[in-house]
Amino acid sequence: MARLERSFDYDCAELDRRQRGIVLHMVLSLVVGMLLGSLGAVLSHAHNPLGSLYEPYAYVLLVVVAGYTAAGLGWAALSCALATFGPLLSLLAATLFDPGTMVLGAGSAAAMNVTVATLVVIGVLAHLARRGTLWGDLAGGVLAGLVAVDGLDKALPGGPEYVPGFWPWKTLVVGALVLGLLVTTRPGWGRVRSAAVALAIVAACAAFL
Repeated sequence: MARLERSFDYDCAELDRRQRGIVLHMVLSLVVGMLLGSLGAVLSHAHNPLGSLYEPYAYVLLVVVAGYTAAGLGWAALSCALATFGPLLSLLAATLFDPGTMVLGAGSAAAMNVTVATLVVIGVLAHLARRGTLWGDLAGGVLAGLVAVDGLDKALPGGPEYVPGFWPWKTLVVGALVLGLLVTTRPGWGRVRSAAVALAIVAACAAFL
């Protein structure tokens, strides 16, 4: 009987630690997002050339980390939503002082909604990439492919989000980010399979740009 009570107490303590860890993870996702958004607002106001590189890739890294380290798929979606709302809150606050501030690089409400949804999807894909199956390879490849396509849009003159001066140095930074995502999210031959998926996505998008 005493052994059962100790086991029950241990299970309750373990559940309590897990719940506190989940709550802390969500709070950190929101707070770090707000801090990154504040820095993004400063760079945007100062017209710093790093602004086109900071947004959205600093937020991409945030949601990737938030999604990858989440306790479960549902928690990953929630944490990534909070991580995305953090910069959104900071940038919306910045528009009170500078109405010309772009919110998450979007010029309209519809574009902003698409950006928010894309960031959450990227975070969920990062969580799915933890799986040691072909589905994990697919998720890792789609994750890297989405980031690569965004960089391609900014680098190519015909791209819908073309940014003058993005090629070549900023494009190389995005390429390094894509490579880092493949290396850190997938083990062994999974990286090769994910890279093949990412290349297929980039090739398909490049054909229509």
